[in-house]
Amino acid sequence: MKMQYYMIGVFLFVILIAVFAVQNAGPVSIKLFFWTVPGIPLVLVIFGTAFCGFVAGVLLGRLTKKGGQKLPPLTDIKEK
Repeated sequence: MKMQYYMIGVFLFVILIAVFAVQNAGPVSIKLFFWTVPGIPLVLVIFGTAFCGFVAGVLLGRLTKKGGQKLPPLTDIKEK
């Protein structure tokens, strides 16, 4: 039963991604200092930055755990 809900959720997510990609298919130019890349679809720029953010978050998350130890929850901090 849970698998059916999972598959329906994945299907809806794929449809939303497809609609997003079609609506943001216009070309844009990326400029960084002296480097310019013209004519890249906007959806690739958005997904590329989201993917880079995901990778950076995973890497930073692994670095902050200090060898697998859990960080203390924020609710343990007492106000003065």
